[in-house]
Parts: sequence; structure tokens; C-alpha cells
Amino acid sequence: MKKLTSIIRYSLLACLFSTVHPVAAQVSGQSAVNAPQQSANVSEQRELFKKAEYAARRGRIAEYNQLLKQLENYPLTPYLEMERLQQVGYLANEDRVVSFLERYQGTPLDWQLRQPWLDYLAQQGEYQRFIRDFRHPGTLTHQCYLITAERAGGLEDGPFIRKVDAIWRHGFSVPSACDGILNEWADLDARTKDKVWQRLVLAAEEGNPTLIPYLTRLLPKREQYLGELYHKVRYSPAAIGQLSRFRGVDPAKEAQIATFALTKLIWRAEELALKSYEKLVSRLPFTAAQRHTIAEEFAVALSLKEHPEARVWHQKVPPSELDERVLQWRLAAYLRDHDYAALKMTIQTLPPAIAGGNQWQYWLARAMEETGDQLNANRIYADLAKERHYYGFLAAARVGAPVSLEKDPVKATESQITALLQRDDVKRAYEFLQLGRDVDARREWNHLLSDIDGEAFKTAAVIASDWDWHDQAIWTLAQIGHFDAVEIRFPMAYSEIINLSSEKYGIDPAWAMAITRRESSFRADAYSGAGARGLMQILPGTAKLLRNDDSFKRLNTPEVNVALGTYYLSSLRERFNGNHVLATAAYNAGYYKVRDWLPSEPTALDEWVEMIPYYETRDYVKAVLSYQQIYELLNGKEVNLFDAFATMKVDDN
Repeated sequence: MKKLTSIIRYSLLACLFSTVHPVAAQVSGQSAVNAPQQSANVSEQRELFKKAEYAARRGRIAEYNQLLKQLENYPLTPYLEMERLQQVGYLANEDRVVSFLERYQGTPLDWQLRQPWLDYLAQQGEYQRFIRDFRHPGTLTHQCYLITAERAGGLEDGPFIRKVDAIWRHGFSVPSACDGILNEWADLDARTKDKVWQRLVLAAEEGNPTLIPYLTRLLPKREQYLGELYHKVRYSPAAIGQLSRFRGVDPAKEAQIATFALTKLIWRAEELALKSYEKLVSRLPFTAAQRHTIAEEFAVALSLKEHPEARVWHQKVPPSELDERVLQWRLAAYLRDHDYAALKMTIQTLPPAIAGGNQWQYWLARAMEETGDQLNANRIYADLAKERHYYGFLAAARVGAPVSLEKDPVKATESQITALLQRDDVKRAYEFLQLGRDVDARREWNHLLSDIDGEAFKTAAVIASDWDWHDQAIWTLAQIGHFDAVEIRFPMAYSEIINLSSEKYGIDPAWAMAITRRESSFRADAYSGAGARGLMQILPGTAKLLRNDDSFKRLNTPEVNVALGTYYLSSLRERFNGNHVLATAAYNAGYYKVRDWLPSEPTALDEWVEMIPYYETRDYVKAVLSYQQIYELLNGKEVNLFDAFATMKVDDN
């Protein structure tokens, strides 16, 4: 399939949108191509759209209607209609609302109008209309409104009970809209003690523990101690040390509570957890699954704490129950003990699907090397060196092989690109991007991805890349596991800003680019749950420490964010005596955490990375080092940075 040049793609964009976004094409190493100048007509329409939207929200009907006449065929016009429908009496506009919902069902426009429309119908008691216009799954509130409407329409007891059962099975408080059906459900004697217990467990282990006292009161009197015990150990797992709390009324439920408590206690007080288990195991009827759960958690926690019994608990986890977390800490335990013979034996007994993975192949080779089997170790290293991967780069360094990029550029035909560009959701996404409304643009793009097949995903990634919408291009390819389109997945985004700032603070631009790629995928408005913002995910508090000005207020500005991020990287590297691997870990976990993790004796870097306690930081370091290597290669530097990593040792000196 012949790949389009950027010139052809931009011509298509110009024809379909009358304007294009000037970008530098990054597909398959093509040179930069500037887009044609924006059409004055489309630029004017964008301004008119903003004015019309404001007029709709303010109820300026005459002004809105006048502006709407000038926006014929503009892609975002449906959003104006949605705004207008939200501002007027609903039943008076029922036909228009229903027609709009039918036309845009399943699109981002749908739920933005359907939700307030359903709220209105429920509040007005318009049950038949509600049932007609409800679409699954809806919110929990709307699900309860639906059951209320169906019950009013004659829903029989059996189906009613089954539907309310699903509402009941939540570990959190349910909306007040559910109160009526829950009360009626209870009056039908559908709230059995088993259902109460089921919800109590959900509240204790996965939900809101403040529900436990309420649910405890719903249990039979002689079983209420179980709820009280669950509530106690939810906040204080050490309470299981008092065996008198286990009254023997329901040993199976007591074992369930003990399992939960033990898996929490092992992280807080390992010696008490070990002693408590020894007392409880002969007293309570733990199931095989519960014993496995306890063994897994004990093995991981004790490995992390470098406890001498860690390996004993690892042996209690049956091969059928091994997961990535347990295996990671089993590996760490062997590395900490320098027991390469046991490591080799363990890997060779793993299921082939696991043992064949890059990580385990690398450590099998390392174990062979350490136990004198250099020939077989080199054979594995040579195979791994063909992979564009952290372990592939490490393997290449250990045998002096060249590193591999495994490039496979995404290709798209003119007809494939044209077909996507003609879609309404793509047009709306593009217009929202031009208006700087990235959240709305992403909603439209996600709708596109939900409605296309795997081959079209590649075309969509090409389009997003050409729009300089790098985070969505990367995300789009990730959805189909197409990881070899290196130029799209690792764009030279914001390169001028990153290069200038890196030069100013004396760090490798490829390192800064790799950090940015990992942190935000080049999404300038990225915002984490912890409050980190922008391209390099800087916390406002960190920004205040780094610079005594108002930079913390402008973290979504690329120049400000990159300046702070590169300066922070430089200062971390300096604090770690020039070791940028430790600085990378500290950028994610914090300086003092990494200091705590440094071994007292010199330890090989690859071993230390595997023993990083935080899985997020462990994966982060591997990814950033790999990305840095990829960017060096894309910049034409035929060097393996892992040559230094393969021989590097770290300690707390």
C-alpha cells in the first residue's frame, strides 16, 4: 500500500476544512511541509461560533438566530443547537430534543443533552417519556429513575427485585434517587442477610467503610459481631491478634475477615502478621484461595522489607497463582541474595508464556552468565538485542551488538485518509483543536476510535500526528498495539523549546525529551491526580521551590513548564553526583525516597532497578532510559547508552 506524502495529506485537509494546521510532518522521516494559509471564511466562522455559543447561553435569541444563519455547514453548529435546547422549557421543545438525541445518539453530543433531559423527565414524573429516551448504561441515578419508571408502569416483583439487586451491589452510598426502590425492595423481603453481607464486604474492602455500621445493623443479632470485626480491622488490622474476637458463630466469614486483615497487617507489622497467621491457621477454615491470597501478599511484602522469611512465602505460592507482582518480587529476592542458581532454576520452570518474555529472558541470560554458562547467555542476549526494549538495549550492551529500532512506519492511502476526514466527529475534533478546547476535541476523537476498526486506527494516527496532536496519535496506535511506528510514537515535539532549555541547564536533550514523552506524551494541558501539570508534569509546590515567581501559575505554558522541568532534572543529577539514572528515579519518586533505596554496597544498576520498591518508579526508569535511547537513534546518534548502564554500579556513597 503506497504511503501518502505529507503534501497530499495537507491538500486533503485544506479541501475538507478550508484550513489546515501548520505542522512538521513526522511520518517515516519526511521533511517538514508547511500547510496552506488558513481560509479567512473559516477563521471568521470560528469567531462567530464563539459569539453564537455565548448568545445561546445568555438567552439572546435574536442575536443567536442571526449568527446561526452565518454558520451553515460549520462542523460545530450542532453544539449551538444543544446549547439552545438546554436553555429553554423542555416539553415545549420535546420534538426538537428527541430528534437531536436520535440524530446524535452515541456521540459526545448525546449525553450532554440526554442527561439534563432525563433529569427533567424524572423530576416531572414523565415516566413513559423517560423509559423511551433512556439509554444504557446511564448513571446510577438514572438507572434508579428507570427502575422507578418501570415499576410505575407495572414491572413485576421478580424482575424488579433482580434489577434492584444490581443497585444494591455497590460498596459506596447510592444516590438518593435510589432510596424509594430500595425501600420497596426491602419491604418485599429481598434484602437477605447474604446480600447484606455481600455489600458489607464490598464496603470494607473496596468501597466506603463508613457504610459498615449501617450494614452491620441489618445483619441478624448473633452475626453483628462479624460486621463490627470487619469495621475494626478495616482501620486497625492488628485487632486480629485478639483471638477472642473470633467467636466461632460463622467460621467461614471469620476466615474471610482474617484474610483481609492479614493482607493489610503484613505491610504494617510483619512480625505480628506472621504470628497472627500461625495462630489463626489452625483455628479458622481458610480456603485454598484464601491461603494463596495470604501467601502472595506475604511474599511481596516480606520481599520489599528484605525479611529473611520472604523466600519461604514465595515457595507457598503455587505456580498456577503466580502473577507479575509476585514474580517481580521473587526476582528481587534472588537478586538481593545473589542467588543466580535459584533464579535460573525458577525461570526455567515458569510457564513458557511467562518465561519467554523479555524480562525473564534477560535475567535467565544474566543468571547463566553469573553461573558460568556464557555461551548460552550470549545466545539469549543476541536474540534479545533485536528488540526495541529496555531489556533488548541492555542485552545488546552485554554482547556489543548494535541496538535496534525495529521501525515500521504507518501507511495510509489517499482514500483511507479522505474517508476519515469526511467524518463529522473528525471535523468537530479538528475545529475544537483550533479553538483550544482540547477536552471537547478528545471526546470527539474517542468517539471516532469507538466506531472504527484496527486498520482505520492507523489512518487516524497519521491524521492526529499531522495535526501535531501527538498524545492522541500515540494513544490511537496504542489501542491496536502498533508499537513499531517509531516516528509517530516518538515525535520531536516541542524540540526547539526542549533543546534550548536542555542546553541552558547542561543536560542531554534526548533525556529531557524522554522524560516529557513518558510524563505527558506531549500533552501541554496534562493534569495528574496528584496535581502535576503540563508537558513535564510539574507540581505547583515544586515550581515554587524551583523558582521564586509566578511560574507555578503558568505550568500549562510549554516554555515555562519545560524550563522548570529541565532545571529540576539538572539539579537532581547534580545531587546524585552526575548519575542521571538516579535523577530519573528521583524525578518520579522524589530525591529522599531514592536516597533511601540506595544499597550500602555497590550493586549493579540493572539489579538495583529491579529492586526499586515502587512499581511505578521501576517501570518509569525503564521506560525513560529506553525512550532516551530511541531519541538518540532518531537524532542520528548510533550509540548505545546502555553500554554504560550495563556496567554501572550504585550505592549510597
